[in-house]
Amino acid sequence: MCVLLATVVGFVGAGTAPARADETPSATAEPAPGGTGATGSPTPDPLLVESGVPDHGTRPPPGPVVPVIPPPGPPAVDAELPSPVPTPVPTEERSTDGVGLSTGQADLYLALVARRQTASLADTAAQASLATARAKVVSLKAEAARLALGAQEARAAVTRTQASTDDVAALLYQQGDGGLGALGTILMADPDGVLERLSTVTLLNSVATKAVNDSVTARQQLDMADFLLWSLQSDLDEARSAEKRAADSAAATSADLASLDAELTALEAVAPEVAVGIDGCPRDDVPGALRGGAESIGAERLCVMAVTQAATPQAALAIAWAFQHLGASYACGGSGRLLPFRADCSSFVSRAYHEGAGLATAGTGWAASTRDMVPWDGVTLDPHYALVIPEELLPGDLVLYDTCPRGGCPYKHVVMYLGSPDGGRTSWMIHTDSCGDVAKVEPFWGFATSGHPFLVARRVVPLPGEKVVVPERSISERTPSRSSLPFGTRAVAPTG
Repeated sequence: MCVLLATVVGFVGAGTAPARADETPSATAEPAPGGTGATGSPTPDPLLVESGVPDHGTRPPPGPVVPVIPPPGPPAVDAELPSPVPTPVPTEERSTDGVGLSTGQADLYLALVARRQTASLADTAAQASLATARAKVVSLKAEAARLALGAQEARAAVTRTQASTDDVAALLYQQGDGGLGALGTILMADPDGVLERLSTVTLLNSVATKAVNDSVTARQQLDMADFLLWSLQSDLDEARSAEKRAADSAAATSADLASLDAELTALEAVAPEVAVGIDGCPRDDVPGALRGGAESIGAERLCVMAVTQAATPQAALAIAWAFQHLGASYACGGSGRLLPFRADCSSFVSRAYHEGAGLATAGTGWAASTRDMVPWDGVTLDPHYALVIPEELLPGDLVLYDTCPRGGCPYKHVVMYLGSPDGGRTSWMIHTDSCGDVAKVEPFWGFATSGHPFLVARRVVPLPGEKVVVPERSISERTPSRSSLPFGTRAVAPTG
């Protein structure tokens, strides 16, 4: 089996003059906005806006441009490989750069994300309703306590006024009131009627009148306090029932949200358990990830050939990372494009070079878009993406296509070229491009001028002073891990 050491030695010994990649495309070497490049292909409109791909953070400012590393030489011919399968031309139904063009397609993760958003809104509303219901209960309980205190004071007032009338009755009795000695009894039975009786008595008349009025008022206030307290108790009972209903609803929405979070977490962590050799290539095929005849060659053979023929040491590492992520779900609408086993087309290739080879093509919370690679939408070309002409394309190089040449959408698509394992009879690429689909190997689309026209090819290169990693073959065969360096690698001193 070929290993990466031979590739590294080939790079060191290569002596051809490197091609130069300018940050600003020239009229002859690279397509210019609004015109036609040297290859005769349409060029991107920099005014188009890429919708559907979120801004995943601010990238570090670009550094100086680095020359392209020369190719290691032509690949060997393998006559045992199968005949080529006709290369499919991409269609408008494909999804690109985080945006699903087929509205009828949606994978499980995206559906769960949509359900979680709905559940989150429902939970927020339920929690707000619960808070409102609890606040109403608290308010009514406070009002009930205030009314209970008022009723208690009203009872005390009735007791005091009754004592006053008893005192007046005793004085009248001592005066010989001609029947008013029973004033206490009269007040208890009919406090209103005693006033008429008092009109014939001059002694203590004003005192007795006040005592009777105070007693009547106190009893009226007590009756009102008892009525308000009874009425409020009814409202409080209803508020407590509403609080319980709100609590049950909030508990249900929270449980639904937790369940969806658990499902999303499970999906985010799922990756095929395939063995990986010392060259970083998978030993097993991921079902459904090899298409158009690639399944008859096998992931290991395709990977090893691509790694051996890779454009740079970092390209070899990126290729291995890409093969280790075969079967990763497509990030529809950009949802989850930075998750361990989920990506859209641009985050797939930029993370391959970052997580696999240590280049700053991605980072914490962000990954490059095709805007950084073509470039388009007025974005400055990331100097990691050097120009390479189609005739010098090597495994690990990136090829970009216009997915909407007739207008109506601004999306671009990017694939990673894998080269030819059979001397040019077949060519392959690895990419991800459709909702409900996965990262896969397919026949290379080539440099078509119709359908989704070819835009530009890029070679990913380290920048001066950038700390990178190179292959190391001292690691025994193992299963893949989720570390930032996916297989036997080591850090080296900054370049330049």
